Amino acid sequence: MHYRVVGQDDYMLIIQVEPDGVFTIDQGDYTSHKPSRGQVDKEHQQRLRRALDALGEARDHPAPDGASGFIAELTIGDGADARRYRFWEGALAQQADLNALVRELEVLG
Repeated sequence: MHYRVVGQDDYMLIIQVEPDGVFTIDQGDYTSHKPSRGQVDKEHQQRLRRALDALGEARDHPAPDGASGFIAELTIGDGADARRYRFWEGALAQQADLNALVRELEVLG
């Protein structure tokens, strides 16, 4: 699973979770930060699995005209079977399934 957010003032967040539960978080803004690494514990793996299982079809949610904010990309899987989601973070309020998975990823750090 690969989650990437690009925002204002050079903000970026990248969360990579491997199938074995090893994760890497790389984040920064106008300054750089050392990437953090860890292992998703079993309880959190179960929450991630439930959120993944509840996730609907891959879809895009672009930002409305004139909206500012952060654009995110979420890729689940690899190759031809990968599901890709591209969305404006403001759309998460109306997308409960996508919001649940994003929140589970964001609490890893």
